Amino acid sequence: MNCPACGKSNSESSSAECIRCGCDLGKLQTVLRCADRRLRAAAKKIRECDWAAALAEAEQSWHLRHSSDAARLAFAAAAALGDTRRAIFWKNR
Repeated sequence: MNCPACGKSNSESSSAECIRCGCDLGKLQTVLRCADRRLRAAAKKIRECDWAAALAEAEQSWHLRHSSDAARLAFAAAAALGDTRRAIFWKNR
């Protein structure tokens, strides 16, 4: 993760402070953990064929952290729901 204050790359497993400038990274780490939980929940809903819930979880993960994994799951769920407009939106992310 990059420090929002100075841009220094910090290991996600490191302390809650930036190694360069000492900026508090605790809240950012919390947001990233939440995004990962939402991503895992989306993957679980995909396996259960609960497309609407999978799409909602993937979109929530995306809003917290713009990851290609979240976009990929959102695309798959939207396509399974037959929502072409949303599937195209997520394919282009």
